Amino acid sequence: MNIQINQLGYTPAMKKTAVLRGRLGNQLQVKNASGETVLTVPVSAERTNLWDDELATADFSTLTQPGAYTLHCGEESSYPFVIDEKPYEACLTALVDMLYYQRCGDDLKPETGCFAHPACHTGLARVYGSEELVDASGGWHDAGDFGRYIVPAAKAVVDLLMAWEWNRGAFVPGLTELPDEARWELEWMLKLQRADGGVYHKVSCARFCGMIMPHEETEELILSPVSTTATGDFAACMAMASRFYAVSDPAFALRMKEAAGRAWDFLACNEPILFRNPEGITTGGYGDRNDEDERLWAAIELALTCKEEKFLAAAAERLTAIDRSAAPLGWADMRGYAAIEGMLLPGELGQLCRNWVLEEADRLLCRINAYGITMTDRLPWGSNMNISNDGVMLYQAYVLTGDEKYRQAAEKQLHYLLGVNPLSYCYVSGFGSQPMSHPHHRPSVAQGVCQPGMLSGGAASGMMDACAREHLQGQPAGKSFIDHFASYSTNEICIYWNSPMVALLACLLAK
Repeated sequence: MNIQINQLGYTPAMKKTAVLRGRLGNQLQVKNASGETVLTVPVSAERTNLWDDELATADFSTLTQPGAYTLHCGEESSYPFVIDEKPYEACLTALVDMLYYQRCGDDLKPETGCFAHPACHTGLARVYGSEELVDASGGWHDAGDFGRYIVPAAKAVVDLLMAWEWNRGAFVPGLTELPDEARWELEWMLKLQRADGGVYHKVSCARFCGMIMPHEETEELILSPVSTTATGDFAACMAMASRFYAVSDPAFALRMKEAAGRAWDFLACNEPILFRNPEGITTGGYGDRNDEDERLWAAIELALTCKEEKFLAAAAERLTAIDRSAAPLGWADMRGYAAIEGMLLPGELGQLCRNWVLEEADRLLCRINAYGITMTDRLPWGSNMNISNDGVMLYQAYVLTGDEKYRQAAEKQLHYLLGVNPLSYCYVSGFGSQPMSHPHHRPSVAQGVCQPGMLSGGAASGMMDACAREHLQGQPAGKSFIDHFASYSTNEICIYWNSPMVALLACLLAK
């Protein structure tokens, strides 16, 4: 497809820009469902070379009448799309419902069709290196595998809670309500805290299983050792969540607040304990180079929740010491969460964080390419997560300034994910004219049917799996994607890839 559009459509008020590949013509026609031309706009004379393509753009923002349309230029046409006040409602619901599909230790509802299964992984888990057994049931399967990991869990939960705070009106009922679904993960996270406040890094089997359904994985469950990155993320997530549930369930909120305090005490008594898979464990590591960002984020959330001087002082000390040249939104680097949440701090600390967010947004704006995203030369594993994250950060700058350039840049991140990309994929399974359909996701492979509502990791230029190396050698970064279950480095799914897209949609649909 040589005319790329958001395959789910646009709201009437959105800026609407098509990306055209090659020299297709000088004018772009918009046709309605009856084939009538309702608008003609010029194709830009300025052209850009990116990822082995010559690109031009055409702005059709004056199209605001609700309806179904296609774009035409020369002999080429686009996929159909709509103009509608709520073009993303079903997609947003599916992105949240994906988390219900990922539930561990629960009997999934019949509404999930072939993906329904009896409760899985309900046995006790053995603490690595001991004979101690712990109840570690519940939570969400992290990705295409069935492991459950604290570090990405914290990112996923906080993305969801921020999304709900920013725009709870964007969410329509799905398989569960968003607060209930987030609580499912929080209840599991609480089970992984030791009595001394430290938090086990993950629970999984020793190795990845085959392409089977969750209840068919019956190997021994193992709790991998405590890390300070997991403990810091846990402290921050629990402190924030305790504010979120304070009205609806005060007892649950207090339980999380106290757990966050114990985790902080553990951090205060321990030097960094950075995780690496112990001998014999080969499931996802989620390792880290340092825990300074997790400790900062925890201090900020506890300062906001507890309003105690010791946490405010810790937040102030760490904020002034941390490298503020970037503000990523995790999982490995949580500085972005510290910056966004830190905007709520009083006085100069809050202003420092607001400036940090604006500086990050301006850095992102300077890197945007012809497809509207900030990555060109190299796309990392899970690049679509980064794209959603960037959209969230850009929108925060819009909230702070009211400057439309930030909002429009945030919208471009969404458009890329839903079709305005060099391969014309809608990267959310079950949506768009060309959806991702063959993910590295065990239940989808086992059933021979793609589960809906999953965001693919997307293009990754590192050639990190055999399938990618076989089929994608020589491809530029933006085209380093294959819709094949064997390519875990380009087409896996993750809870923490869905969650920032939920947050991005919540931002963009806010009134």
